[in-house]
Amino acid sequence: MTSDRSAVSGRNRSAGSGASKGPDGDEHRLGDVGEFMVGAWSELLGRSDLTEHSDFFARGGDTLLITRLVRRITERFGVTVSLRELSRRNLGDQVALVHASRLRSARRGSRRTVVTTGDIRQVLVRGWGDLLGFPDPSEGADFFAHGGDSLLITRLVRRINRELGVTLPVRDMLAAPTLGEQTLLLSDAVAGSRRSVFTSGRQSG
Repeated sequence: MTSDRSAVSGRNRSAGSGASKGPDGDEHRLGDVGEFMVGAWSELLGRSDLTEHSDFFARGGDTLLITRLVRRITERFGVTVSLRELSRRNLGDQVALVHASRLRSARRGSRRTVVTTGDIRQVLVRGWGDLLGFPDPSEGADFFAHGGDSLLITRLVRRINRELGVTLPVRDMLAAPTLGEQTLLLSDAVAGSRRSVFTSGRQSG
């Protein structure tokens, strides 16, 4: 069992020997994920003959056990991975998938704490340009007066969530049709998200 675990974690270290640091300073190493995943597989499947090419279902796994694995990953690393994606991957690929999810989560957290009003305006201006074909709106420009509708505002909200990590109710954006109003709305949302992160950190500490 020890040699199998070392083989998987060793492969992961050689694939990415550098450590990426998240906003909380924790190191996100492939080897850490590899050791955790080997241990989780061993406990769930009752098997020790694991290699990076091992298939979860061929080693005795089923839908219930893969669901438990997803839950353990979330509890250990604070990320949610797709059950469907995880089911189609061998052990080595699962390690890479979880590691990538951790890095994406860390980057989103970093962006959320340093985003500025200028960043927000740039995201909105790019969104207006792509969705409306209106690349240089003024502060008073109206989204709906330039061809926008509820479908396009929904797409803009999704884009904001993807690029800034902030979730806004579509109804709030519908009530803020100008670029200036949307910038203020987003600035308030980002500030509220930042306060939530800091408050959560103080409570946990």
